[in-house]
Amino acid sequence: MKKGLLAILAVLVFLPAFANKKNDKQTLVWRYEVQDLNKVAKDGKSIIFKVWTYAKKDNQALNQAGKNAVHAVIFKQIGYNPALAGSSSLDEYQEEIKTFFKDGGEYMHYVQFVNNGAVAAGDKIKLKNEWKVGVTVSVNRSDLKKCLEEKGWIKSMKSLF
Repeated sequence: MKKGLLAILAVLVFLPAFANKKNDKQTLVWRYEVQDLNKVAKDGKSIIFKVWTYAKKDNQALNQAGKNAVHAVIFKQIGYNPALAGSSSLDEYQEEIKTFFKDGGEYMHYVQFVNNGAVAAGDKIKLKNEWKVGVTVSVNRSDLKKCLEEKGWIKSMKSLF
C-alpha cells in the first residue's frame, strides 16, 4: 500500500517537470506563423495579431503561443511594425534568451491572450501528425523594447545620437 502511494506521489511530482521540459524543447524549435490583423491596442503600446503554432498536442500549441508571439515581435516584421532585433544580432545572448522564454519566464509580462485565449472553431486544425492552433494575442511592444534595451540586447535610439 505504501509503495503504491509512493509511486503515485512520485508520478505527480515529476510529471509537471517532464511536461515543462517538452515545452522548453518545443520553444527551441520556433515553429509558428504570424497573421497581421492590422490592429493596435487602445493603449497605443501594444499590437494585436494572430500567432499560428505547430505542436504534437493542441494544449502544447496553446502553451507555446505566448512565447511565439513575443518571439515574433522581437524577430519578425508584423504588418508595419518592424522586428525589434535581427536574429543574428542576438547570437551572443542565446543562454539569456532561453531563460527569458522558459515556461513562466519573463516573456509573460509582455503578452496577453485576447478573449482569454479562447480559440475560434476554425483556428484549431488537426494536420497529419500535429496540430496547428491560431490564437489572437496582444504584445506590449513598447515595454518589450524597453526591456530589451535595458538588457543590452538591442540598442536604444538615444544611443545613436
